[in-house]
Amino acid sequence: MKRLLLAATLAFAASSVSATVLNFDDLAGGTEQVPFGYGGFDWQAGSTNLGAIGEGFHPGSGYDNGTVSPGNTIFNYYGSSGAKINWLGTDTFTFNGAYLTAAWDSTQEVSFAGFNDGVQIFTSSSYTINNQTPLWISLDWAGIDSIQIFNNGSHWALDDFTFNGTTDVPETSSLMLLGLGLLGLGLARRRKAA
Repeated sequence: MKRLLLAATLAFAASSVSATVLNFDDLAGGTEQVPFGYGGFDWQAGSTNLGAIGEGFHPGSGYDNGTVSPGNTIFNYYGSSGAKINWLGTDTFTFNGAYLTAAWDSTQEVSFAGFNDGVQIFTSSSYTINNQTPLWISLDWAGIDSIQIFNNGSHWALDDFTFNGTTDVPETSSLMLLGLGLLGLGLARRRKAA
């Protein structure tokens, strides 16, 4: 019974915390805007719109070199800074990270800010990205409902946007209740057998 309890608790916990990776490969990949609601987000929330671009659209560019999962990346239209991405869920999400590559500049600086209900709660340091190799930027910011990306150069390419929606992650108390319930069932069964 102990094995059943442990297996059930571990299976529930593992299935509840798996991250979602948005690779944008199912989008058209010209230079179209990322549609509202894609992956549960508003990609046009800030002053900078975000579009999907195919890896071969500009061969040899950072768009091409920055495509981690074959197909598409997303980019900041007009090279503008301050791209904002809003979560459309009723609660918050955890932004795990993403790959970024400079599209044209040999190098440029990017930084991030995380918000909850309009209040900035996280600020990242600056990261130097180049147009040859994607850089994985890991932030693991929990409890946010929007993220903003700043840059000091031109266009960038972003791939494998990785996050956990809060609704997918149970609270510790929920796991404890599940474990206690299974433990109680095991003890009741053990008493009956004795």
